Amino acid sequence: MGKHEAQSLAGPKMLKQLDALSEISPALGRLVLEAGFGDALGGVTVGYREWCLMTLAALMCMGDAAEQSQVYLEAATRNGATEHEIRDVLSLCYGYAGAPRAVTAARRIKDYLDQANEQFLPGSTEEQIQLADHTTMIWDSCGKGLAQEGVPMVLIHALDMDHRFWREVFPALANKGRTIAYDMRGHGRARGAPLTQSLEQLAGDLAHLLDRLEIPVADVYGASFGGAVVQQFALQSPARLRSMALIATGAKAPKEELSARATDAEEHGMEAQVAKSVIRWFLPESIAQDLWMVRYARNCVRRSRVEEWAASWRAMAALDMTESAKKVEIPVLVLSGTKDLSATPDAMRATAKIYKKSEFVSIDGGTHMLPMEQSEKASEALGAFRDRVEAESRAVR
Repeated sequence: MGKHEAQSLAGPKMLKQLDALSEISPALGRLVLEAGFGDALGGVTVGYREWCLMTLAALMCMGDAAEQSQVYLEAATRNGATEHEIRDVLSLCYGYAGAPRAVTAARRIKDYLDQANEQFLPGSTEEQIQLADHTTMIWDSCGKGLAQEGVPMVLIHALDMDHRFWREVFPALANKGRTIAYDMRGHGRARGAPLTQSLEQLAGDLAHLLDRLEIPVADVYGASFGGAVVQQFALQSPARLRSMALIATGAKAPKEELSARATDAEEHGMEAQVAKSVIRWFLPESIAQDLWMVRYARNCVRRSRVEEWAASWRAMAALDMTESAKKVEIPVLVLSGTKDLSATPDAMRATAKIYKKSEFVSIDGGTHMLPMEQSEKASEALGAFRDRVEAESRAVR
């Protein structure tokens, strides 16, 4: 049993280390294998990912456990932990064991973090930006002195998520040009900002962000709530928008249904919103596997403040572009998922019809959170749209 648990947790590398330990001390090797992995750990109810993260946290806080930390770092990744969860462990180490051990641990896993950065956000920065009345967090692919020509892309996340919503598509889009993702007010690091009042206010926040980053014109892609914001931005600041993508978001919100989501949280609290939201947003198999995006979304909902959740749903409930869309002259991508229970395929086709220069793309098996759950297909669709818009712009010039 001990050998099975050790190999299931960390693979052949763990067995080699245990064999090496047995050569030094057969008794200690047996104790670690059978009493440790077998008796003490073999019956735990936590999953391998949680097991690895907890052990990694303990080793970091203990200090002077570089070799073991590396084994559990690799094991955590092997069992589905993301680099963001690894960084969370570093932050917890700082909180409980102090700066010296947290800094030491960070240095020991620097190579891992550098490699993750190169794979995920090569050259990019994550930084706080001060807007008119609050602070937000952004990812910016044009970081560390990089220069990228052309019109930047700005990504606006779904309701109750934050900029990490774009984790899987950000690298692919960054290869097309400067890409920025930010937290809307009331979300992520912008929680605690003055409450959301309207889509007009959120579109104003986007304008302020572009001002701060000295971006005159952008391609803006919004998912769900983010799609509602970019549609409002198209009315308020048409000269600053070259194209927009509406991902899992229609032109008119089901007002009563969305308003009811706000009221439900006010009456029953955020914990009551977790299961019903996750079930609506993801495929059953993703939920069953507890994939990173499900864990992320679940935690986002659970950590929300009721008043911020309610304010966002009521703002989105006011969306109605059925007449205003006639004023929009820019290219519009309407990206739909065939299994989206919120922005249904029929609603998305209807949205595509009301915009003059729109194209409708359907992703088979796509859900409401398709930039996370169907990221490869979403990246392809958004990248192809970006290429077409670029080609049209060059032809005009």
